[in-house]
Formats: sequence, C-alpha cells, structure tokens
Amino acid sequence: MIIALAIPAYRQQVNVQTAYAWAQDAMTAMDLGWKPALIWVDNSGIARARNVIVETAIKQSARLLLMSDSDSFPDVQEGGLAHMWQTMQQHSAAVVGAAFVTRNGERVNVEPVKPGETYEGEVGTAYMLIDLWKLRDLPKPWFVHRDTDDGLRVACGEDIYFCRHAKANGHTVVVNYVLPTGHLDLKTSRTFS
Repeated sequence: MIIALAIPAYRQQVNVQTAYAWAQDAMTAMDLGWKPALIWVDNSGIARARNVIVETAIKQSARLLLMSDSDSFPDVQEGGLAHMWQTMQQHSAAVVGAAFVTRNGERVNVEPVKPGETYEGEVGTAYMLIDLWKLRDLPKPWFVHRDTDDGLRVACGEDIYFCRHAKANGHTVVVNYVLPTGHLDLKTSRTFS
C-alpha cells in the first residue's frame, strides 16, 4: 500500500520539527509495510495547494494521505502516523485530524472541543490522515475556502469545508484530541495534550 506524506509549504519553508515528524512518519510507514510517497507543494493558496496534493496522491496510486502543515507537528518522538492510523481503524473513519492550538494560541481547531478523546467532529488540516480510497467518489474540489454561507452552515476555511463536505456525503470525520501536537508561531512553539 502507498501512503502519500504531504506538506503544503509556505514560501518553500518547513519547520524543522515538522520535517523531523515527517521523517519519523516515513519510517513508521515502512515499518507497517507501506511505501511512502513524499509530496511537497508550494502553498500559493492553501485550498489550491491541498487540492493539488490530493490529485498528486491519487495519481501516485496512494491509498492514504497524511497531510501536515509546514508549521505543525505531532509532538511525540516517533511521529504521529501510527496513532492516527489506529484511530482511523477504531472509528472506521475516512478522515482523522489531530487537534491543534491555532497560531495565535487563542483556540483549538476543532468542533466540538473534547480534550483527551477521539470523537466525530470537524477539525483543521494541520495534521490529517485521509483514506483516499473511501473518499474516491467525493465530489471535487475537496478543499474550498468559503467567505459566505454555502449551505454547509457558515463561512469557513478550506479545512472545515472539507470536513463538512465529507460528512455531508456520508463519511466519518474523527477528531484526535489525544495525540500531543505543536504549532509554531512567529515567537514560540505551543503544545498541548
């Protein structure tokens, strides 16, 4: 099985903690008997970049896609892939996203907020495992930034739109609020568990 490990990198930069986690996830994939396919896309528009990543992963025959933002990382020595895969299997989910403190540190990127649990909800794409096979019939584009209400409740970023789009088409989206994560901002790295 092929797993695409992807980063939409802003200005061609990736945080060293993100790069380390990416390498750990590639080794975990190989330990699981999977073939990792590394995908990097310049983030010249996040919704566009995420859609390019999805199309690239599909063209490379990937079954799974692990997408990590260039400033986000699972804050565990071994990377987060094994934990995300286990959560996906436990919930028979098409999508699992890890909870993150937002860049300004004022909120968490999930709805609803339930620390210490894995549960169905909506989550940002800072660190997300997607089963491309389960979503093969999901209408494209998958990632769209909405400035106005589009029938999926309210205006939203491309990541929450994706979660709502997947759920509206019968797929399970799970929030992983157990995996410790970090989000680099301009001044410091914030982690929580």
